Amino acid sequence: MSLPQNTESSSNVVGNNDQRPSPAKGFMILCSVVLVVGLLLALANVLGIADTWAAFLFALYWGAIERSNFRKLLHCAVGAAVGLTAAYFLHLLPLMYGSTAYVPCMIGVLVLVYCQTMGWFAIGINMVTMLFLLVGTIPAIQGSAQYPKLVASLALGVVYFSVVVWLANQVSRRTATRKLA
Repeated sequence: MSLPQNTESSSNVVGNNDQRPSPAKGFMILCSVVLVVGLLLALANVLGIADTWAAFLFALYWGAIERSNFRKLLHCAVGAAVGLTAAYFLHLLPLMYGSTAYVPCMIGVLVLVYCQTMGWFAIGINMVTMLFLLVGTIPAIQGSAQYPKLVASLALGVVYFSVVVWLANQVSRRTATRKLA
């Protein structure tokens, strides 16, 4: 059995030395990142969302792995929600039903892994599902997080980062058009 592999080399994805920004441009990029992150944290604070890790984990996956591809946005958002929900049930069911809940929980995880391996229900069961399932089952996270607030954090991340990327694309297109003129 072999899973599909990305054939792009790391130098193509990350870029080689010729594609590195100048120090001044790198500093401008850093300032932009600080601004984007600061605005998200301020917005999360206003909305009463303390656990922002779900928003940032979504941004990391969609931005770095899927290269902020809007065609993959729905898959990433639904997959993250499924993974987060599965992690929540893996925490909740044993609390409610004791050790007897471990068997159905493990069967549920096996079904998710099998569906992901087979490529079934790809819109909701994909690698981002597995990432959120993995992170969401970390004991420190399960012990302190509240599921509704994590869903709110995820929703905030999906909306916020998709708007930020869309705006950045618009600015980039306008700048490129002006340079050509």
